[in-house]
Amino acid sequence: MFKHGTQWVRADFHLHTRKDKEFKYLGEEDRFVSDYVNQLEKEEIDLGVITNHNKFDLGEYKAIKRKAKKKDIMIFPGVELSVKEGANGIHCLIIFKEDEWLQSGREYISQFLSEIFKGIPNYENNNTTCNQDLEGVLECLNTYKKDYFMIMAHVEQKSGFWKECNGGVIKSISQKKNFREKVLGFQKIRTYDLEKKVEQWMGYKLPNIEGSDCKQIDQVGKGKAGYIKLGSDNFESLVLALRDHENRISNDIKNTNHAYIKSMKFTGGKLDDKEIFFSPELNTLIGIRGSGKSSIIEALRYLLDKSPSDSDRKYKEEIVKNILGSGGQVLLEVQDNFGKSYTIKRILGEKMHILNESKDSISVKIETLLGTPLYFGQKDLSQMNSGFELELLDKLVGNKVSDYKTNLIQVDNHLSGEVRKFFELEDEINNVEELKKQLKDVQHQIKIFVENGVADKLEQQINFEKDKSSILTGLRLTQKYKDEIEGISDSSNLKELSNLKGYESKENYSIFNEFIDEVNKVLDTQEEFKSIIKSLTDSESQMLGVKKAFEERHQSFEEDFAKVKREINIPHLNPDDFGKFLSTEENLKSKIEKTNKKEEERESILVEIRNFSEKRNQILIDELKIYQTEIDKINKEQDSLELSATFKGNKKVFMEQLQENFRGTGITHSSYLQIAEVFSDFTSLVVDIIDNAAKGLAAIITDNQLHKVKEIIRETFPKLLSMNTPNYIEIKYHGKELSKHSIGQRASALVLFILTQKENNLIIIDQPEDDLDNQVIYNEIIKQIKQRKEDVQFIFATHNANIPVLGDSEQVIAVDYKETKIEVTAGSIDDKGTQKKVVDIMEGGREAFTKRTEIYNLWK
Repeated sequence: MFKHGTQWVRADFHLHTRKDKEFKYLGEEDRFVSDYVNQLEKEEIDLGVITNHNKFDLGEYKAIKRKAKKKDIMIFPGVELSVKEGANGIHCLIIFKEDEWLQSGREYISQFLSEIFKGIPNYENNNTTCNQDLEGVLECLNTYKKDYFMIMAHVEQKSGFWKECNGGVIKSISQKKNFREKVLGFQKIRTYDLEKKVEQWMGYKLPNIEGSDCKQIDQVGKGKAGYIKLGSDNFESLVLALRDHENRISNDIKNTNHAYIKSMKFTGGKLDDKEIFFSPELNTLIGIRGSGKSSIIEALRYLLDKSPSDSDRKYKEEIVKNILGSGGQVLLEVQDNFGKSYTIKRILGEKMHILNESKDSISVKIETLLGTPLYFGQKDLSQMNSGFELELLDKLVGNKVSDYKTNLIQVDNHLSGEVRKFFELEDEINNVEELKKQLKDVQHQIKIFVENGVADKLEQQINFEKDKSSILTGLRLTQKYKDEIEGISDSSNLKELSNLKGYESKENYSIFNEFIDEVNKVLDTQEEFKSIIKSLTDSESQMLGVKKAFEERHQSFEEDFAKVKREINIPHLNPDDFGKFLSTEENLKSKIEKTNKKEEERESILVEIRNFSEKRNQILIDELKIYQTEIDKINKEQDSLELSATFKGNKKVFMEQLQENFRGTGITHSSYLQIAEVFSDFTSLVVDIIDNAAKGLAAIITDNQLHKVKEIIRETFPKLLSMNTPNYIEIKYHGKELSKHSIGQRASALVLFILTQKENNLIIIDQPEDDLDNQVIYNEIIKQIKQRKEDVQFIFATHNANIPVLGDSEQVIAVDYKETKIEVTAGSIDDKGTQKKVVDIMEGGREAFTKRTEIYNLWK
């Protein structure tokens, strides 16, 4: 029952059997025990207390317990005692510690009953009260020096503690030492207002315990259910659960509603054939230093494909190799948020594989199954570099902002493309004066030819060349246009759209028919494109025919052209150059004309740069809102930490980026400070240079420095535009900035930071106490763990007893390195064997147990 540690079990503290005079059984005598236990199983009772009226039958008790044990049902000995108190007496359920009251063939329960009913005949009748009042009964029980506890039965009904006693009596009795120490619950509370009154009279609260008070087989387990959280079948576990009733007693069934790791199994290596079972709540790996706790944590990290920090990556990779060995494999059984089971396995050096319940390999992410597990290895909490606050927050919200990061990359690419267009266009515009100079020079050369009569003699040849150029230009543009139309016709969007043709709506049939008609019309345009392409192909073919005819005619004039050139005999003038000059003149005029028109295009590009710059900022603002939501949750969850976020506020990082990328420009440190203050990031700086004639930057640095910066930006703008100034996340711990605290206090704050999140199903931390002090662990961290562990699976490796003991660890895994093997044993903190290991091997173990006892005494 307890292989996964502490479990919620259904308990019935008020069971009667055939030995009770009020219990009716009409079945065969030798079938009673089987029928009784089967009914317990049917009602899913995991723990029962036999409490017959003023009577205990050892033989029947042993028979029921033996049968129940085979079905993993715990049975405890008890009695329903009628005590002389109030008008009708009160009924009390006494639960005895079996190995003290039933030992060496003797049972002391009947002896106790005989003592307090001395001189009273037929006291097994439920209405017969004993000789003692409640205080006298408790004193009598204490004389046996054996452990027990008491629950007041059906408190609101006849012979119930609340029914038979008024407020003054309840207040008086409840303040007595024996009552406070031994009465651990009230059974069958039904009136909330009365419960609150009793709590005020007593000055403390006792839990509501359920029991069926059955009078026949089919009543066993009937009525309201009650649940208790246990980690062992021993009496002490029961007592501790009742004392810690706020965390361990419930009238509602407690189901695990989050994803978690069920077990971890090793094949090969130092943990060969070992299987570790985990609780969905708090798991602590304990052991002396060097026992192998961190090895198991690192193997788990490796399987979950979580990267260690760069500072000790090699060391941790060696740990994994050492524990798994060549060919070693680790396998996890996990449950997702929807209750489905999966197997995750990984062989050292190989990729991870995930199998579904049918053992088929599936392609899903770990995050899909376990909700972004958080891992923090040794030293991760103490190695806090600049910006660690944002990195930590990123671990909590990483999945939520992934779409924003993808969109940012797309916008950065568009922005970079527009900036590239701008610089290219600017180069062309700046080059127009050079083009004009070239044009004047070419026109001067042409004038010389004209003045010497060469132009008239070569006019026919020149006209042929112009015609040839026009034909080639028309053919080239036609081919390009046809390629563009073919690209549109073959669009992947049309292919995807065609998949909708066969779609039929089950809920909106008539509406969707109209929609599909329009889809078909869009798809029909593809046929129109095909017709256009055919027409273009025909025209292209005709053009090629014209080109061929022209080339044949041109060829027939070549001899005439050559004759004219031979007749021209002017020194320093080559007739072939004249045609080249004319062609160059046309090209230069065309370029100058296009460049003059590009001022309008320049403004259009600037508009796009402004738009994409604004889009970029909006994405970053929307991303910050996600972080702010998480920050608000953390601030609301506790009082020790206060987080705040400033948009693009980490100027230190921006300063470092500026200095790194503008190295060699001669910019001074003070100027860098000014730049970082005036501009929010590289994008704003680039936009200032492009769209504001660098006025903002020019006011800070010299002309020479500005020239060098512009050159660097032209060469590296794609990289610079993708660089972000991080948001500044400030963490205050108890009102003081985190950086001003000691390392231990900073680490404590970070652990609290981690524990307050609600989105991650699994948190793994290796020995956080290396950087924490016990006072912080006890006062703040333990409190958060106990509050969060119902919703989060924690796996700690620790050698500090406060975490498993005061955290009430559901599963404690003791690790011991023996020669070439690592031994592991597991049990809840309730288990006596586990308690012994905690006391024996952990730092402060005995003190932690003592502290826990003191806490319970204070509660009492």
